[in-house]
Amino acid sequence: MSNGIVNVTLTVPGGLVTSVTYKGSENLLQTQNKEDNRGYWNVVWTKSGGHNIMDKLLGTSYKVIARNRDHTEISFTTTWAVGSARVPLNVDKRYVMLRDSPGFYSYAVFERLKGWPAFDIQEARIVFKLDENRFQYMAMSDERQRVMPMSVDRYTGEVLDYPEAVLLTRPTNPQLKGEVDDKYLYSCDNKNNKVHGWVSNDVGFWMITPSNEFRTGGPFKQDLSSHVGPTLLS
Repeated sequence: MSNGIVNVTLTVPGGLVTSVTYKGSENLLQTQNKEDNRGYWNVVWTKSGGHNIMDKLLGTSYKVIARNRDHTEISFTTTWAVGSARVPLNVDKRYVMLRDSPGFYSYAVFERLKGWPAFDIQEARIVFKLDENRFQYMAMSDERQRVMPMSVDRYTGEVLDYPEAVLLTRPTNPQLKGEVDDKYLYSCDNKNNKVHGWVSNDVGFWMITPSNEFRTGGPFKQDLSSHVGPTLLS
């Protein structure tokens, strides 16, 4: 999809986002990652009494819903079948691009039919893994923004009482030595999770959530936003 400002490359029929460019830039996503680990929808779900399972909701078919000078919309769908190991949902992922817009939209429709297996969904979100050499400054709000560690700094650091908390002992940026990196430090209340993202010298990559009506847990439930990677979560 392209509108002359933003160009988005999607896999067919899976519906993964493998490339995002802005005004002719290089790919803003992490090209060192495999194509299924750059931009994707996923759910974390559990069967009754089971362990967490992650499903990237890969489509098995696709359809162009609209394509005109003002609006392009593409649908990627998958249909659940009895005996499948995937989350028991029919899924319709949509990507939308509008004329003269410096971004793109995405939403998903989940359908569970009567009689299908019971399960719980812990997370349902879209994820982007950005180019680490370009994006090193993260902004969650006017008050919460900073230069972030590199992903390698977590591997060279010291893991503390739980895996997400790492003491930075040999960070790429010496000014960050002695800090603790923990993605949960950048959680926020659902009611405040409206805009967050990453900034480079010439472009920003932002996650904008226009409504919280799809979120569970209420306005004061905390959830993840952006964190070291650079990773961007809806």
